[in-house]
Amino acid sequence: MAGAGTIGLELLEDLPGLTDVVISIGGGGLIAGITVAIKALKPEARIWGVETEGSDTMGQALRAGQIVQITPTSLAKTLGAPYVAEDALTLMQRHLSQHVLVSDKEAFEAGVFLLERAKLNTELAASCTLAAARRLKGVFSESDHVVLVICGGTTRWIIGGVPATAWLIRASL
Repeated sequence: MAGAGTIGLELLEDLPGLTDVVISIGGGGLIAGITVAIKALKPEARIWGVETEGSDTMGQALRAGQIVQITPTSLAKTLGAPYVAEDALTLMQRHLSQHVLVSDKEAFEAGVFLLERAKLNTELAASCTLAAARRLKGVFSESDHVVLVICGGTTRWIIGGVPATAWLIRASL
């Protein structure tokens, strides 16, 4: 979780005007680390957590108020944690603006958009952030600076000889 916090620090360094960050949730470590860093330095920033249907471990835990165990069925395999970390749940209960649940189909369609428009070949666990932002677009104003954290472990590409694991893109929703 602490290592993921450096992503939050880098986001604020590169985009000090950010207002919203959309992050997918697997076991909760990535979103928890980013959230701690961002909320420490910019408490007014909104954090949006995303899961796909069938891998909604955090969503179920938030509704239950405790850790729950699930058998993931989503095609977004890297979101398929059977349960979330207790500290991640506590942080999300305190800091999450909203939990967004999207379908695998929505994540796939967002992935096609990212491939066609941004030339990013993403896995569903990454493209689901765009699917969530599309659902939330009525919440965002023109002055908001929305960041989608696009990362993942099941799609790998090399740019300039360096593995690329996380990307920021600018696109119209």
